[in-house]
Amino acid sequence: MKKILYFLLTVFCIVGVSVVNNEHVHAAAPSATIKITTLETGVFDETLEQKMITLSKASPVIVLSEADGWAEIQYKTVIGYIPSEYLKSAPPQYMLVQAKEEPLVHVTNNEESDIKGKLHLNTIVELYGSATADFVFVKYGRIAGFVNKQAIVKPVSKAMIVKNSNDLVVREIASSSSTEIGVLRKNSPVKMLTNLKGWAFVTTDKLSGYVLTNGLVTSPVVKEKPANPKPAKDKKIALTFDDGPHPKVTKQILKILEKFEAKATFFVVGQEVKEHPEILKAVYNAGHEIGNHTFNHEKLTALSAKEIKQQIQATDTLIKSTIGQRATVFRPPYGSYDKTITDQLNVPNVLWTIDTLDWKHRDPKKTVQAVKEHAKNGSIILMHDIHQTTADALDEVLATLQKQGYEFVTVSELLGK
Repeated sequence: MKKILYFLLTVFCIVGVSVVNNEHVHAAAPSATIKITTLETGVFDETLEQKMITLSKASPVIVLSEADGWAEIQYKTVIGYIPSEYLKSAPPQYMLVQAKEEPLVHVTNNEESDIKGKLHLNTIVELYGSATADFVFVKYGRIAGFVNKQAIVKPVSKAMIVKNSNDLVVREIASSSSTEIGVLRKNSPVKMLTNLKGWAFVTTDKLSGYVLTNGLVTSPVVKEKPANPKPAKDKKIALTFDDGPHPKVTKQILKILEKFEAKATFFVVGQEVKEHPEILKAVYNAGHEIGNHTFNHEKLTALSAKEIKQQIQATDTLIKSTIGQRATVFRPPYGSYDKTITDQLNVPNVLWTIDTLDWKHRDPKKTVQAVKEHAKNGSIILMHDIHQTTADALDEVLATLQKQGYEFVTVSELLGK
C-alpha cells in the first residue's frame, strides 16, 4: 500500500502537459529535483532491506525527497532509495526541440513505454546525463522523461539586454501561468536561445528560463576599444557584511560603497529582513549581492537536519518575497558547518580569508589595520553592517585598497560563479 502511495505522489509531482503561450497547463506540484548518480549502486525498497535494481554511474534520476542520508528517487518506473552521497547535482545542458512533429516524452527509453506528454517545437529543454542508443533524459517544466535524441539540437545564442523599464519576470516554462523563478533587472545582459510565440528562453550566470520577448532588445554593438585603453584591473577583493540589514548602519555603508563605486555581498539574517525589508531592497537595488545567513543566526552544527533546513529555507523564502530572487550564496553563522549543512545548499558555501574582528573590538582603527596587514588579490573580507564602528572604518578601508589598485567585486564575481 505504501509503495502505491509513493507511486501516486510521484505521478502527481512530475507528470503534466506544458502548453506554450497561455494555453492550458495541467495542475501539478513543482517538479522534483534531477540528480546524477556518481557510481554504480543499488536501489532499495522503502524498508531499505531489499534491492530492487542496480543503477549505473551517471544515470539521471528524479529525487523525490532526502532525509537522514537517504534519497527517495524514481528511475524510469522504479521508486526506491539510495544513499544521498551517491548523488550529485549536475547543471543541465540546454537543448532546442527541433523535429518534424512534437516529440513524445516517455517514462523509459523505449517507444513502447507510457507517455508523459509532448514537447513543443522550438522550446528549450534541460538535458541531463549521457544519451543511450536512441534516447536522452530531459526536463521541461513539470515533465521529465526520455525523448528521441534526434529531436533535440544545440541552440544558437543571441546577445540581448532587458529593456530599460521594469524588471522582467522569468518563468519555468513559456506560459504566463507557470511558476515564477526569478526576475531580471533592467539593462541586464542575457543570452537568448530561442524565440517563439512571444516567449524567449534566456540564460545568465545565475538564472535561466522563459521571459516575454517584448521585454528584450538586441544588445548594442560593442564599440572598438581606444588606441590606448586603460590597463585592466587584475586585483580584486570581495567585501562582505554579515548580520544585517540594519536600519541605520546599512544605509551609511551603502552611501560609502556608492562613493567608491564598490560592489559588496551582504549575508543577511532572516529575522532582520522581516523587520527591515525596505533596507534589503535598497541593498539589492544598489547592485549588491544578497547572501543567506540563516533566519536567527544559530550555530547550525548544533541543530537537527530539519532545523537546519528551516533556518535556510525560511530566510531564502523571505529574501525572494522581498527582492524577487533567492540568495545566490550562503554563509554559516560562526563559520560552523558540516556535510549535513552543505548537502542542503543549492548555492556556494562562502567563508572568508580576512576576519577584521570588527564585532569584537568595535574599533575603526583596528578594522582598518586588519585590512592593511592582510589584504591581497582574491581576499574575502568579513565585516558586519550592524556596528557603527564598522561604518566609521569603511571609508578609510576603501580609500586604502583603491590606492593599491584593487577592484571591489561581489563574492560570486570573485569566485567566477
